[in-house]
Amino acid sequence: MKGNPLHRVLPQIIFMAALTWPFPVWGFYAHTGSRHDINVTGSFAAGAGLAKYPEAPFLYDEGSEASWYGDLRLLAEASLGEQFGVRLNVLENVRSTPVFVPTQTDGAKSDVQRSGLLYSRQHDSTNTQAAMVLDSGYLKYIDGKNELAVGRQPVSTTVTFYFTPNDFFAPFSPNTFYRVYKPGVDALRYERRIAALSQLSVIGVLGYEEQADADSGWSNSPDWHRSSLLARFTHTAGEFEWGLLSGIVRESMVTGFSLQGELFQWLGVRTEGHYANTWADDRDSGLMATISFEHRFPSSLNLRLEQMYNGYGEDSIAEALAEKTRGATGPGYLGRHYSAFDVSYQLSPLLVGEMLFLRNWSDHSYSVSFNAVYSTSDESELAVTAVFPGGSKPGEDTIRSELGSLPVQFSLEYRHYF
Repeated sequence: MKGNPLHRVLPQIIFMAALTWPFPVWGFYAHTGSRHDINVTGSFAAGAGLAKYPEAPFLYDEGSEASWYGDLRLLAEASLGEQFGVRLNVLENVRSTPVFVPTQTDGAKSDVQRSGLLYSRQHDSTNTQAAMVLDSGYLKYIDGKNELAVGRQPVSTTVTFYFTPNDFFAPFSPNTFYRVYKPGVDALRYERRIAALSQLSVIGVLGYEEQADADSGWSNSPDWHRSSLLARFTHTAGEFEWGLLSGIVRESMVTGFSLQGELFQWLGVRTEGHYANTWADDRDSGLMATISFEHRFPSSLNLRLEQMYNGYGEDSIAEALAEKTRGATGPGYLGRHYSAFDVSYQLSPLLVGEMLFLRNWSDHSYSVSFNAVYSTSDESELAVTAVFPGGSKPGEDTIRSELGSLPVQFSLEYRHYF
């Protein structure tokens, strides 16, 4: 681009920085009428991080790297009577390139499969990117026991937390601590409350082809072969909610289940999984399942343990890399067995600490993540995150373990709501 890149992003940086001043704020516009309501709010986040990479030139160009970013969101919600509603989430994003921080709020990231029509790249250079995207925007209609939502919206069919086999559309990574905004996908969602304790959901999600020369990384027009149609039925019986799902998800026939509830009013239990029979040339068929146990003590100490079986993975890193070379891929995990153990505790009325341990049992690699969130005011907070991977480091030209190939990372993030 011609001209000084700083001139293009400086007004956005100044505007976002002005919002960080910690004074009491409210939603900056709200209106309640006899037949309609309008509420407009927003949020701002700014962060910086540092990564120390393992010595692997075929994976990383640098030994270490620093990055920064800023997100400004405009959130609007309106209702017309008791039946119609609209919700919008517009994200303005400015960041350094490349970006590595895994805990950032990144609704504009290119791996969210959705149309590029609602993505505007405002600046792109070797050091800085700026873009605006409609992270979600949909219409909703409610009529008694029926609800219909059309447009770009967050879609989730998962009940577990870290390993989420049944979250097919823009899932969070296991070590993402901040999950307030789930990126939206282009979808139609119909829900029918069959009885007081039963519900049927039918979800259609448009698919898109990857397009390297597009700003968003995806084509503007949908690819019907990559689109999805999924039905999910849930019913509550006793202390548990039971769920069944079935449908087509991106060239795979999927059949799955879920369960969540509490045993003896003490132990939380969650489990989900699915079997996918695919006809795509670049993917295998397979089974994925996760089971989770959790308990929150009166002291605010919360413990959670999750175990996942990944039928797409292999029992060794060599076998996994051979499968990837052959072109057969799964949902992003190389190993067959994974564990996650999380401990969180409210250290003070304003400070919450959390530790997450992830383990790949197939190659014996692991990572330990620490996260602390300090409430600086009623409307703002400061988060610090550190990630320490472990396992066999990469060789001269090959990966020797999955999590051991990741960098050591530190990040600092400030969030403000208005």
